[in-house]
Order: sequence, then structure tokens, then C-alpha cells
Amino acid sequence: MKKALIAPFLAQRIWNRQAFEIDLVRCTSCGFSFYNPRLEDSELARLYSGYRLNEYFEARHSNEPWYTSKMNAGLASPESYTHRRKLLAEILRPHLAGRKIRKVLDHGGDRGDLVASLIDGAEAYVFDISGVKPADGVLSVSDPSQCEADLTINSNVLEHVGFPVSVGRSIFRSVREGSLVFLEVPCENPAALSRIARRVAQIGLLAILRPSKFLRLLSPKALYLMHEHINYFTLSSLEKLTQICGGRIIASGLYSSSGAGGTADIGWTLSERGSSAMPATEY
Repeated sequence: MKKALIAPFLAQRIWNRQAFEIDLVRCTSCGFSFYNPRLEDSELARLYSGYRLNEYFEARHSNEPWYTSKMNAGLASPESYTHRRKLLAEILRPHLAGRKIRKVLDHGGDRGDLVASLIDGAEAYVFDISGVKPADGVLSVSDPSQCEADLTINSNVLEHVGFPVSVGRSIFRSVREGSLVFLEVPCENPAALSRIARRVAQIGLLAILRPSKFLRLLSPKALYLMHEHINYFTLSSLEKLTQICGGRIIASGLYSSSGAGGTADIGWTLSERGSSAMPATEY
């Protein structure tokens, strides 16, 4: 366990207070790391309300001058989704051969851009608590079980939620037995030298551009800063989560993806819903 610090942006946006200490905990068996105490649903709702809109950007940029308007726009740009869809289609193609995919659901995918035109001939749906207008060609559902999807995709969501096993189990409960579920998350090490070097550079930039806020991060705990990614997965931990949530893994792997947020290793599992979930201690 390491002592870490809540990012000033998060502390301000969620609790309206200064940055404070938190624990960074790591499972020595599967390599999964998470911040403790966990974020509750109400806290996540405050963080992601109006996500990436102007008020969100201004609040974040004032604390993090490296988070530019270009970066904010690039994270959800059409080009970004085109790139992600291409990578996803290449991964899925060999495993979908011989399967009839009539309906595909983006579970937690904001507007559902990722699944728009992903599978030829398949209807595209999205389930997301934000209630935003879906992308063109995508239908929004208030209950993921409504569309009876043949393929459900949960992409870059589980690293953001307080209790990923609860979310994973809700996904598998919402699909029919034998339906496919694709989970993917960044595979990151919060103590990696490259990540710590980036934190040092950001703190240095803060000293120059935001000197009044620099002292908040003048602590070794800031090297393990808790930001929007509150869970850090390995491929092993993602496979374990898939199994305990009720998935029979068909395939899994890693790929590298680059975008507005930089280059990241992405871990994924493709599984069928089994008849039951394994008992497990909650992640």
C-alpha cells in the first residue's frame, strides 16, 4: 500500500475542498490496484456531470494547465472514434466468424459512437446514465436488457467506477446466456517510472504556470495522484474480473492504442455469459 493524494481538480469538483490523502492499494495476486476509500455513485455523478463540456474544461484547466482545449476535444473527436472502431473491428473479426450479430450494445458508451456502424448489418444501441442524445444511427435504451444484444461492449469504463465487479456483474446479468460480452480497459501501472516522470513534469509546469496551486502537490504522495482512473488493471486482473462476473472467456489480449491522451496498452476479454458468476471479494 502507498500513500497517495487526490488530484486538486477532483477534490474541488467532487467535495469542494483541497487535495487530501488517500491510499493506493495493490493486489499481489493479480496486480489490480485501486484507491481506497472508493468513490460512491453520488461522487462519480458529481465528477462526470457535464463531462468535457465547458464548465468541466474550465475547472480542470485551471488546476491542470496541460489539459488544453485541444486535448479535451480530441478525446471524443470523430477521428478518435474512427481509430478505436477500426482497432476493435480487427480484434472482433476472427472471433465473430460464423456468429449472427443482429444487435450490438455499447454499455456505458456516452453517445454510442464506438458501436455506430461497427458490425455490418447490426442494429446499434447504447445504455448510458448520462442521458445524452445518442449518435446518429444509434438507439438509446434505459434498460440494457431491453435490446437483447448479441454483443455487448464495455470500453474504457471500468477504470473509472468505484466498484468494477458490481458494474461487471450488472452487465452479465443484462444479457442472455450465450451472448457475447467484450470488456476493455487500459492496463496501467500507477507506480511505473514513466508515470512518475510525467507527474514530476506536470508539477514543474504547475510551479511555472499556476504557482498559487503548486504547493498543494509538493509532496511525494503527489507522485501517485488519484485522478479519473481510479482502478489500474493488468490483463490478469481483467480476466479474473470477467470470470467472477459470470463470463466464460473465449479470447483475451493486449493491444497498443494512441490518441489525444497519449499511447496506452489496452487489455481486453471476449466472453460468453455463463450460467452463474463466481463468488469473490468485491474489487
